[in-house]
Amino acid sequence: MNIDLDYFSALRHELHQIPELCYEEQLTSDRVARELESYGIPFERGIGGTGIVAWIDKGSSQRAIGLRADMDALPIEEETGVSYVSKHPGRMHACGHDGHTVMLLAAAKYLKEEVDFDGRVVLIFQPAEEGGAGAKRMIEDGLFERFPMERIYGLHNRPSLPLGKVLIKEGPVMTSVDTWEVKVVGRSGHSSQPHNAINPIVIASHIVLGIKEISATAIDPAQAHVITVAKIESGVAFNVIPDECRIEGSVRAFSPAVQDLIEKRIEEIARGVAAAFGASVEVAYRRKYPPTINTHTATAIRAAEKCVGKEGIVHDFPSSMGSEDFSFFLQHVPGCYVWLGSKKNPEEETIPLHSSRYDFNDELIETGVCYWVNLIEEELGKSVRE
Repeated sequence: MNIDLDYFSALRHELHQIPELCYEEQLTSDRVARELESYGIPFERGIGGTGIVAWIDKGSSQRAIGLRADMDALPIEEETGVSYVSKHPGRMHACGHDGHTVMLLAAAKYLKEEVDFDGRVVLIFQPAEEGGAGAKRMIEDGLFERFPMERIYGLHNRPSLPLGKVLIKEGPVMTSVDTWEVKVVGRSGHSSQPHNAINPIVIASHIVLGIKEISATAIDPAQAHVITVAKIESGVAFNVIPDECRIEGSVRAFSPAVQDLIEKRIEEIARGVAAAFGASVEVAYRRKYPPTINTHTATAIRAAEKCVGKEGIVHDFPSSMGSEDFSFFLQHVPGCYVWLGSKKNPEEETIPLHSSRYDFNDELIETGVCYWVNLIEEELGKSVRE
């Protein structure tokens, strides 16, 4: 496969210098649009805010396959020392979305010019993956009604995995992420007269212990999950019993049934404990991202094998306790999410995603393009022009 790696590396560096946060990806969207125009690929802007959807039609088939790249950056001050460092103070591409965007653009150009297929390729340039649920917003904006597709595919670079390795497996690969909040409402008073008050901090402490017991007493140990208590806030002085105490935390799980159970138990424990002490509570449980569940890996495996060989595919790996809003797409359309190893030298320190020192490995661009192109050839028929 012949792509101009120097050109696309330079384009990646250009995008790296203009990182934009959730739903602010205007400059990035402008640059993607100019690139698509130069390839002669039609597109629509403003889907899900700053998102772009482009399409390539060939042949007569009504089949359509979606490929997605995320575009947003993170609120981090860059410390990479590269020549193309971020020009936006306090923002940087610390997760490689600049590289994901360029891989999809390079694949789009190659598919348009070099590959014969029968059907439609839908190119999804998504905003706000980093906590903004941009995928959900694109769906609410009519993505699948305006651009029907049979399957959808996503990828992410993985700096802890050597270049030339690809992680692919069926089933849950990333957890959901939910947040919860319990506000305990007691009665304030002087610390010398606790009998005339209802101390919400004491009640909150019992609620925390109860919530942390959910994993041990209510959930099958085989069901991996995490219940975190991350914040307790209350009080103004050492001698004042306050009126209120707030507890906040998160839940991660691979199963919607486990999410349901945890939500139910948090509510029951909070209300039961508060009632026992004569207090009241307000409970809020918010579903942020669902679990990412692969349902169509066979095509992804065949495509990846053509790029890295069978020995480059890793099937047996622990699912991640992180989350991804690509999961919203997979709730509507079957597909697969994979990780592409990007570490140049196994002996070197791994700079993790979301680090101020992280930078995308440009050598991965070719692997990403190879994967995208072979997916389309596998899905929609393959006949590469010589």
